[in-house]
Amino acid sequence: MVDLSKFKDLFISEAEDNLQKLNGNLLALEKNLPAGRQGQSKKLLDELMRSAHTMKSSSATMGYKKMAFLTHVLEDIFDHARNDELKITPKIINELFKTVDILEKSLASVKKSGEELNVDTQARKLKKLTGVTTEGVGKSPRTPEEKPATQRAQKPVEDTETSVPSDDLSALSVAKIDHIKVPVERLDNLMDLMEELLIDKMRLEQLKNKTPELEGVVEHLSRLVSDIQYQVMQARLVPVEQIFARFPRMVRDLAQEQKKKIGFGMTGGEMELDRTIVDKLGEPLVHLLRNAVDHGIEKSGTINLQAKREKDFALIMVENDGKNIDFEKVKRAAVKRNIVDAKEIESLSENQLINLLYHPRLSTKDKVTETSGRGVGLSVVKSFVDQIGGRVTVESPITDGGTRFTLELPLTLAIINSLLVEVRDTLFAIPFSSIERSVDIPQGDIKSMADQDVAVVDGVDVPLVYLHKVFNLAFSAEHLADNKNKTKKIINPKSSTLTAVLVKRGKDIAGIVIDKLINEQEIIVKPLPSVLKGTKGFSGSTILGDGRTILILDFVSLLEDRSKLIRTS
Repeated sequence: MVDLSKFKDLFISEAEDNLQKLNGNLLALEKNLPAGRQGQSKKLLDELMRSAHTMKSSSATMGYKKMAFLTHVLEDIFDHARNDELKITPKIINELFKTVDILEKSLASVKKSGEELNVDTQARKLKKLTGVTTEGVGKSPRTPEEKPATQRAQKPVEDTETSVPSDDLSALSVAKIDHIKVPVERLDNLMDLMEELLIDKMRLEQLKNKTPELEGVVEHLSRLVSDIQYQVMQARLVPVEQIFARFPRMVRDLAQEQKKKIGFGMTGGEMELDRTIVDKLGEPLVHLLRNAVDHGIEKSGTINLQAKREKDFALIMVENDGKNIDFEKVKRAAVKRNIVDAKEIESLSENQLINLLYHPRLSTKDKVTETSGRGVGLSVVKSFVDQIGGRVTVESPITDGGTRFTLELPLTLAIINSLLVEVRDTLFAIPFSSIERSVDIPQGDIKSMADQDVAVVDGVDVPLVYLHKVFNLAFSAEHLADNKNKTKKIINPKSSTLTAVLVKRGKDIAGIVIDKLINEQEIIVKPLPSVLKGTKGFSGSTILGDGRTILILDFVSLLEDRSKLIRTS
């Protein structure tokens, strides 16, 4: 007796793929119905039948008989349709979508408890609606064109509950293995070991200067560690298509629910991101797409979901060609819900008004529906990007009207390149992805505007941020004593020059004034402890080769507070 339990993970993975294919091809088939594209529909029906057949075979092999029978009913429906024996109608399409949903729930039950759900009711409903006469797994119904001889040639299956098709092992065997599925936990453990190895590499690099005979070995080890690190990082990358694939069906269902005609397009699904980011990406995108359906499109229109890479960031854009955001309505809603005082609302800047969109209690809907009205959606989006060190921007109207939300996300959360800087004897790491360049600014190029200092760099006004003021830092007594008789550049308005690191995100630019540039270094990003989560200005911490722990600066959250730009006294 073969122990099939060891194939459970493989079965679940392949079943998930086949259910996704069923969803995608049903959507395409539905679009072809009114267009009368018979040739294309036949190809889609072939694909649908293939997915149903594969899932039927593997389900039967694994002993999930009820799922096997329901997918056999699907297989027969698609077979009849491609042979022009059954006309696929919108009503049938809707029932087929419900069937896929039920199979997904049953698969989730298998995943959780090892037990499938009872899906017999849905099988009977499908048979009644379509007229197929499926009798059991491995036994196909006789169509009107079949002759008795054909029927006699097929060996009947007496026990429909235990029958298994002759090709039942095809889904579980392959001739050549090009790809394997690895448990996520193993990749996480491998990354943890990689991080420890990287820290040891940094320690050895510090020792090689003291021990010359180690220099060659350390350099070779560094190259090997870098190569291993690259391969581990590549293994963690997954295409965003894994998340995108669920949305065409979701948008289709929401459009039907609200009686709207909505076209949905997706591009860039092949772009790869770290698995930890992709895992968290689904929920904010659900909220953005629901928002576009509910608030953006009135009766008909188009929603586009796009992914693309720009430098060291991934951009995920959700846009619609419907209504622009009514900011006057946003103001009224903010006052009505006591988010902003009526006297203050008109004095809000453009950025402050946009930030109102992400408030957890703000909604411009008068009535709460299943889709929106609670004001939670966009706050979930903002929380997500803040958590991973990204940002969200909104444009409304865009070129031809409508609204676009853009998520700017790091490509990975694990290991990044950074610039180490010193401010009043304290080290900080600045991610390279935020840095434009470092500059020395003559005192004569610094001017005052309102309550802040602004440096003129290549003809552009750059607001300055004094980190020693922001974090209330001072030189230690030991430092001052050691440097009493030495020339030491200390940040103050009387200095002849200031050193600044120019950081830029989108259209925003600022100069971070520091004491000293230390070096460039690859660092491991460690999340902040729970008591510090939500602290503005930091995205995490890292451990240096000498064992010191330093903080990683996050300028997106730091510069949200404009008071950080106020000049020092």
